[in-house]
Amino acid sequence: MNTYVKEELKRAFISKVAFGTMILSIALVFVGMFEYLSWISYGGISVLYIFLSGYNTGTANFLVIVFPILATLPFASSYVEDCKSGLIKYTYLRMQKRTYMYIRLVVNGIIGGTVLFIGPFVAFVFLMIAKTFTGMPMVKEHMETVAYFESIGVHSPLLMIIIILMTLFCCGFIIATIALGISTFIQNSYLTILIPFILYILSGTVLKSIYTNLNLLALYDVDYFGMSFTERILYGMILCIIGISCFFIGGFKNEEKAI
Repeated sequence: MNTYVKEELKRAFISKVAFGTMILSIALVFVGMFEYLSWISYGGISVLYIFLSGYNTGTANFLVIVFPILATLPFASSYVEDCKSGLIKYTYLRMQKRTYMYIRLVVNGIIGGTVLFIGPFVAFVFLMIAKTFTGMPMVKEHMETVAYFESIGVHSPLLMIIIILMTLFCCGFIIATIALGISTFIQNSYLTILIPFILYILSGTVLKSIYTNLNLLALYDVDYFGMSFTERILYGMILCIIGISCFFIGGFKNEEKAI
C-alpha cells in the first residue's frame, strides 16, 4: 500500500498539469501584488498589506476568483480517468476498493490544497526576503483583516499569515474533495473541474441571498464578513463530509461497471 501511495503522490505532483497549476497560482498572487511592490522602496507599505493584496484585497487579484478551478485541475478528475482507461480494474487486483478510495481522497485533497497554498507561500517568502533588505515593517496600516485577527486574540502578523496559508490549504483540500465526489456521478473530466466553480458563483449569489454563510468564499477568506472562526470550521467540515460521502456512494454505485 505504501508503494501505491507513493505512486499516486508522484502521479498527482509530478505532472504537467500540476506544475502548470502551481505556476499559475504563484503568478496570480504576484499579479495581485504587482501594483504595490513599487511602494517598497518608499517605505510606505508593510509586508502584510502587500501579501493581502495578492491574496484577496488587491484590485488586480484573480486568485480569489479562480481558486475552485485551481484546486480541482491537478487530480480531481483522476477517478474518472481511471474508470475510462480501465486502470481501476487492475488497481482493484492490488488492493481493496475501500483502500483505493481512501488513498485517492487523501492524495487529491493534498494536491488541491497545495496548489492554493503554494502561490501565497512563495509570495510570503519573497516579501520576507525583501523585508530583510529594505526594513519594511510587518504591519503598518489599519486593515479589516488585522482587526479580525486581533478580535480572536491573534496579534502577531507572522501568525496571521501562517493561519491564512493553513486556511488556503484546507480550502483547496475541501474543494478538491467535493469535485472528486461529484466526479463519481457525472463521469466527465471537464464538468468535474467546472462544477465547483459554478457552485462557487451560485453560493455567492443565489445561496448567499438565502443565507450569507453558505458562500464558498468563506472557506477562502479568513475574515469573511459575518462568519465566526468556529462557523467557518463547521462549514468546511460539513462540505468535506459531503464530498467524501458522495465519493464513496458514487464509487460503490459504479463498482459493477468498474470491475
